[in-house]
Amino acid sequence: MLSSSALKPMTMSKNSSAKFRVVFDTNIYIAAFLRPGLCETLLERANQGAFELYVTQEIMDETLNKLKTKMKVSNIDLEKFSTHIKKIARLVEPRQKLDVIKDDPDDNKILECAAEAKANLIVSLDHHLTDLKSYGDAGIVHPKTLKWIVPTD
Repeated sequence: MLSSSALKPMTMSKNSSAKFRVVFDTNIYIAAFLRPGLCETLLERANQGAFELYVTQEIMDETLNKLKTKMKVSNIDLEKFSTHIKKIARLVEPRQKLDVIKDDPDDNKILECAAEAKANLIVSLDHHLTDLKSYGDAGIVHPKTLKWIVPTD
């Protein structure tokens, strides 16, 4: 169950200047790049200002590295995608290293970003993160849940 603080932004009026603070796991960026669909749509909703998207250089590096090494994406396409993300997301630099997820320590970088950004939500397809349900004040949800919170239609 999401913490009550993670749900508070959903009740804000449309005229409120405060925005939802969201962190995407690398798998969301990769899915957005590879195929049209939900993750691509959510990235576009961030681009439209539906919520504030936060990222770290470490998340960017992992995303681009996986696209290059596992998916064999060209350097030109990687540069375009990187530039696109940097236009949409706010870059933060975590001040603390976390050791919360023991089974997949690389996933801690997502929690570090969320902590630094004071995120309301972390969006992931990775069970190491979604099994946590929340971290601090951030709920951890599947992309379908973010679509429900921030409609895409």
